Amino acid sequence: MMNPRVEAALNEQIKKEASSSQYYLAMASWAENNGLNGTSKFMYLHTDEERFHMLKLIKFVNERGGTA
Repeated sequence: MMNPRVEAALNEQIKKEASSSQYYLAMASWAENNGLNGTSKFMYLHTDEERFHMLKLIKFVNERGGTA
């Protein structure tokens, strides 16, 4: 069973990772639409990276008896 304070803190971080991913996605789309292809590529990579972090945390919480 996961400590409730730890679970709450991890779920807060999951929200931050998800939010960051969405911000990067919005910036990537804006850059792409404004012809900034290098910036767009960079932002799309960061979108994926933040989502990856989020999924790792979700799996960690769920595998330890918590609820992500």
